[in-house]
Amino acid sequence: MGYYLEDILTGERLPATISRLSTEEIVLLDNSKRFDFEWKRQLQFEIYGLFLECPGQVIGLVSLECQPKNLAIEIKLIANAREHIGSNKRYDRIAGCLIAFVCKRSFDLKFDGYVYLKPKTSIIRHYRQKYGFSDASNCLFSDTYNSGKLIDQYHEADN
Repeated sequence: MGYYLEDILTGERLPATISRLSTEEIVLLDNSKRFDFEWKRQLQFEIYGLFLECPGQVIGLVSLECQPKNLAIEIKLIANAREHIGSNKRYDRIAGCLIAFVCKRSFDLKFDGYVYLKPKTSIIRHYRQKYGFSDASNCLFSDTYNSGKLIDQYHEADN
């Protein structure tokens, strides 16, 4: 199945895909005002979108930078579409799927699952509790073990 989101109202599992976005797609998303931040400012990094397979709309974004010297990937920015934030959101697992995707990419690049980010202070606790990230001076990181757990939790192998 790959990635899936959970419909909070029905409990239904909805197939989702993650793919790299083109510059044109990013400009359209910025113009839609559905996401906080100007994603055009992230164009020097790889930007991926999480799509619900039906209707095919981007509902989550992540920008990342592969860092071979550090044997890790840095998550530069991650966000849900505005309509999928807070208590009125319809779908759950958006950020978890995007983080698991980055963890999987880290393994694919032979970085042993190492991923890190520099979150705002207000959500540090959330990354620790929900996604198992650990502290490392000015950033949070996911190691081999934790990244494997996140992949197992958010990505189902295709049978």
